[in-house]
Amino acid sequence: MYPTMRALGEAKPLYASDLFQGKLSAITSWTNITVRIELLHKMIQRWTGSRELNLFATDNPAKYSSTTHGITGETPSITVNAEGISDMASPLSPTSASTRSALDAVKKRVQHTPFVERLLKENGMKKIFEQKILTELEHAMMAARRDMIENADMICEMGLPVTNRHMQELLLFPPRLLQTCLHIRLQSAENLVNPPLAQVDQLIEDIRDSLSVACRIKRTFISLVARVGKWNPEIRLDPEYDVALRSCLHTYFRLVHRKLVITKGTGTGAGTRDFEILESQWPFLLEIVRDIDGGHFELVIRYCQQVRRSMRLWTGILAQKLEGPEGYDSVDSRNLGKWISKALQDVRTPILKAQRLVRTIQEALINSTDYSFDDPFPVLAQLVDSKHVLIYTAGEWESHGVYIIGSQSLLEKPHLARELLSACIIDDVMNSERYRNCYLLVIRTDAEFNWTGPSVMPEGEQVPYQNMELGLGQMRLIAPGMGRLDRYR
Repeated sequence: MYPTMRALGEAKPLYASDLFQGKLSAITSWTNITVRIELLHKMIQRWTGSRELNLFATDNPAKYSSTTHGITGETPSITVNAEGISDMASPLSPTSASTRSALDAVKKRVQHTPFVERLLKENGMKKIFEQKILTELEHAMMAARRDMIENADMICEMGLPVTNRHMQELLLFPPRLLQTCLHIRLQSAENLVNPPLAQVDQLIEDIRDSLSVACRIKRTFISLVARVGKWNPEIRLDPEYDVALRSCLHTYFRLVHRKLVITKGTGTGAGTRDFEILESQWPFLLEIVRDIDGGHFELVIRYCQQVRRSMRLWTGILAQKLEGPEGYDSVDSRNLGKWISKALQDVRTPILKAQRLVRTIQEALINSTDYSFDDPFPVLAQLVDSKHVLIYTAGEWESHGVYIIGSQSLLEKPHLARELLSACIIDDVMNSERYRNCYLLVIRTDAEFNWTGPSVMPEGEQVPYQNMELGLGQMRLIAPGMGRLDRYR
């Protein structure tokens, strides 16, 4: 035995060598991670009541009772009285056969309720993913990824796996749980017929929380499974996850529309209230659609439809005002003046709110303008002289007679061309310095396309073709934002 590590190193030089210490550190880290992962896997097995982490497991929660790391599985006590079954309370000693039978039936129903349904009844979506077991799972996965990436070479050299099946199951568990919870929430929302305003407000708040949590879980999952060196869990997010998010977004707009219908009153106040509600939704929607595949398009279509409905309502109200008061011919000039003054005051607030909302939408959506030309050759010659760049897409666009020309700055960062083509909402990211002096010219022509200037092909995935509905002899300028669009014109 050696009294100190230093003494061991002096007696055994191999132990003190950098190579030995590196391998020792790597295998210690790997062992700690593996043990922690196995412990978390067993904890979630107890929590779900299933060895396979089945979200619809109906095993008795008491069978997996544990208070370790915030897991609770106590079976609730149920009180039965003369009027029937009351809320869950302290145990009651039945004194009759009928009472015992009723109690046993309720206990059986509680014990055989699927795990995910029990979870939703006991907690809101936000509280579910704030529970200690799930936050600890997230921290453990982040730490495992960091340490495995750092020690991957040593671990592989010793013949140890960087990932394992339990780690993959744990990585997939939060998005699986979230996706299932979303489906249940959507089903309950779709089954409602003409809910009152209070219930609509509650549902809107629930879905807001659900979408926020779902987008955060997706971001975390993508960052955890991203391949870095030898770290490659080889798992992907279920495509149905984004389908559930889009369905949730669609339901959210349906509830907002229901709220607008309920809150509509008489007179110009209805239009004013519509604009307030819609404007309050914009920041939240703009934030979450960044993490939803196809979410930007869903937002543009649904939100603009709602705004158009409100504008039509307010336009109809304004038209009624312009017709004048009832009995116009018999109203004296003094009363007519008062009526006109009140009418102008009533429409002033809706006009200002509508203008502000429309301006916000324009700044977020308007990012292109079209031009026409008869002869493409002078246009191309001028673009070559001004050092523009051809964005080559390996025939994806060129085969349709459509060509993408970029500004000079895209020569060093061609990948931004893909983002400019796919973005339909200009947010803070698109308005950042990253996109400074970046714009595209999309040209469609059936003439022979002879480009003599520089060209570049974006790295990574191909730039998929999009039908921009350009006619022959048309050119579209695409820029990140309305302000920059005006400058590049």
